[in-house]
Amino acid sequence: MIAALRDVFLQKAGAHPMVGLEQTGPDTVDATGGHSVAAQTESDDVRLILRRWQSACGTGRLPPYEEIALGSIGRFSEEIAVVRRLGDEPPFLLRCGRRFRAIVGFAESARSLDELPYAFNLAIASALDNASSAGEPRLKVCHWVVDGKVSTIEIVALPLSCRWPGEYFLLFLRPRASQFELGSLLINSTQEGVIGLSPIDCGRGAISDFYILSINEAAAGFFGATVDSLQSTLLSDALTQVGVPEVPQELLRAGSGGRLSSFELAYWLGQQRIALKVGVDIAGGVLVVTLTDIRDLKARETLFRSLFDDNPVPMFVRSQSTGNFLNVNEAALRLYGYSRSDFLDRSLAEIRVDGTTRESDGREMVLRHRTADGRELDVIEYTSETLVDHQVAILSTIVDMTERKRAEAHITYLAHHDPLTGLANRTVFTRELERAVVSLKQDGRRFGVVLIDLDNFKTVNDTLGHAAGDALLIEVTARLKELVRKTDVVARLGGDEFAILVPAVECRSDIEELGQRVIRDLTAIRKVDGAEIVIGASIGAALVPDDATDIDSLLKCADLALYRAKQSDKGTFRWFEAGMDMRQRERRALEIELRGAEIDREFELHYQPIIRTQTGKLRGFEALLRWHNPRRGMVSPADFIPIAEETGMLDELGRWALAAACREAATWPRELVLSVNVSPVQFRKGDLVGTVGLALAGSGLEPHQLEIEITESVLLSASSTNLAILKQLRSLGVRIALDDFGTGYSSLSYLRQFPFNRLKIDRSFVREIGRCPESLAIVRAVIGLGASLGIDTTAEGVETVAQLEALRAEKCSELQGFLFSPPVASESVADIIGAYFEETSRLA
Repeated sequence: MIAALRDVFLQKAGAHPMVGLEQTGPDTVDATGGHSVAAQTESDDVRLILRRWQSACGTGRLPPYEEIALGSIGRFSEEIAVVRRLGDEPPFLLRCGRRFRAIVGFAESARSLDELPYAFNLAIASALDNASSAGEPRLKVCHWVVDGKVSTIEIVALPLSCRWPGEYFLLFLRPRASQFELGSLLINSTQEGVIGLSPIDCGRGAISDFYILSINEAAAGFFGATVDSLQSTLLSDALTQVGVPEVPQELLRAGSGGRLSSFELAYWLGQQRIALKVGVDIAGGVLVVTLTDIRDLKARETLFRSLFDDNPVPMFVRSQSTGNFLNVNEAALRLYGYSRSDFLDRSLAEIRVDGTTRESDGREMVLRHRTADGRELDVIEYTSETLVDHQVAILSTIVDMTERKRAEAHITYLAHHDPLTGLANRTVFTRELERAVVSLKQDGRRFGVVLIDLDNFKTVNDTLGHAAGDALLIEVTARLKELVRKTDVVARLGGDEFAILVPAVECRSDIEELGQRVIRDLTAIRKVDGAEIVIGASIGAALVPDDATDIDSLLKCADLALYRAKQSDKGTFRWFEAGMDMRQRERRALEIELRGAEIDREFELHYQPIIRTQTGKLRGFEALLRWHNPRRGMVSPADFIPIAEETGMLDELGRWALAAACREAATWPRELVLSVNVSPVQFRKGDLVGTVGLALAGSGLEPHQLEIEITESVLLSASSTNLAILKQLRSLGVRIALDDFGTGYSSLSYLRQFPFNRLKIDRSFVREIGRCPESLAIVRAVIGLGASLGIDTTAEGVETVAQLEALRAEKCSELQGFLFSPPVASESVADIIGAYFEETSRLA
């Protein structure tokens, strides 16, 4: 577009050189820098008025104001103005002709020059200064739009003398022949903006700014303004409004007669990023600027750079005509080992090895490339055409076949091996079992499967972190490899579960001996990452064809044996037995019945009294959940509680039990405490704090009457989160007791982190208190620890008078057990309360 504009301008305008605000002919320049009028204009009117001025000059004096301004100036009267300048005040138009007013845009005849458009203000002020200094007429020119055409306006200032104070001048304003029509400049385009600029000379031909002579709507829109608001204003002001601090040097250079060059301009217009291509040309003394929106182009360039420069796949671009490299991304530089400058200086022939090209299709080639250090790479090169600086180029994408093969091998390895331990995974283990079945059919030799589950692995993982857990798994792997034969297959099936395939089993004792060695060696692991640990293994085993004849049945049998080993006593080896399957089916049936149970109808709460040791007074009751199955009758908690925990049902049962127990306890005397067990499942799955709050609010039970019992497993799992929940419960006013104290891990550390209200001594210690000195020592230590920390202690499972006396001697705070009362149904609680309170009253 800029070229087309230039042609239009040069056809309609003379090729006037641009020097400041003036377009000069063969004139003379005085010492002040002003231009004399002689021979500078071809206007006969100007020559005539100059002759009148000269003829009115006296010796050494200026023509009088009255003779020139008030005399007969005839046809010039419409184009002249009389100006007075008094001291430091701005020049003032005493009167001006109708044509003068029309050109400068005045509606009145008397006006301060400061109110003129900037172009006229600057040019007239300069003409007045030069005329005043020289004492003779001076001429200035400026560009302006007259009658819809861009014209050069001649401004002649004639100094006058006057009897009144101040300096007086006669201004003559005359447009030269029009340079070009305004419509040629403001080409009708909604896409490209066009601006006509007239430069402002700051002295000695240097340009400091431009005033906007004309502008179209598209250009005004780029500045977030209208044509009327920008017309005749300074370009610097328009740029400042959009955050551009100064006029671009390219425009200043062009305005000073220097080189014309296009450039890019970017700025923010509100929340919108504007990007423009700025074209510059000169026509008729006017700087013509075109503005082209290149936001889409910049976005495409940014996207290409992102896809090219940051692409992890090696890529380079070369010229289609010359083959020279034009660009290369960082991935390709890393692949070939060159610096950017070294790569771009090379030819394609230096990268490719001769005689290795093999095209697989039109855009893909299998090649061999050479790196900077001389290595040869087998690569696939994908090519496509693109444009770089409007020239056709070839974009090459390189795939290193060596890396692909290495990656494929790694993927294959991962598909068959556990990534942490390097052992065979379940897929490979199953395949080896299938091979063993084929061998069994061919030679009749038995084979066995050993399933290994690590005991206490979750404790290590939760307390020491996953890194320690991974280190333990690696150590276990190393020990298992040392224990097996070369023909055995060791696999990790997931988590902490391992398996061993033992082919060609001569007798069952071979597998049993292997299992015992595994238990012995894994139990011997005492440290991981420098930390003390307790670890062990439970093992289940099955034989083919003794226990099963197909793979699925074999794995099921071994899994049942493993389950029984963990249920009976951890750290043991168990063979599959026929009855195990029956017990598993029975457990599954119980699970189905539990899932379908109506909680309100089938479940109930029993309550066991808690007695103060020294006074024999009733302290409160512990609520215990019972299931009355319609078909089976009363089901032991030992049978259904583990199933409820595994299935997640214990959360719902726990919420029901808590609400029901609080309602029951709200009817008791205020000094009695209700103790309710809370499972780790309720910490993980439910809003425990909200559940407790609702139970208290719904029952009216005082918070201090409720005691929540937890086991140490709650603290071992997500301890920081669960400690935060316990603190929220304490903030409600609820008491917290630690159940089965001494049977878990890290008990003392948790006593330091959280102030429990009560410690419950496990029944296993109480049962042996009279026969086992170690049990008595543990009980004594727990009671002493509680006393020193100000925590009550309760002994569970008190069944004999001897146990009572021993606990009383050790000053245990509270007792609970069959010696006083078994758990009773809710309807019997009132009788127990009445009996204890009557006895207390009688003794009192």
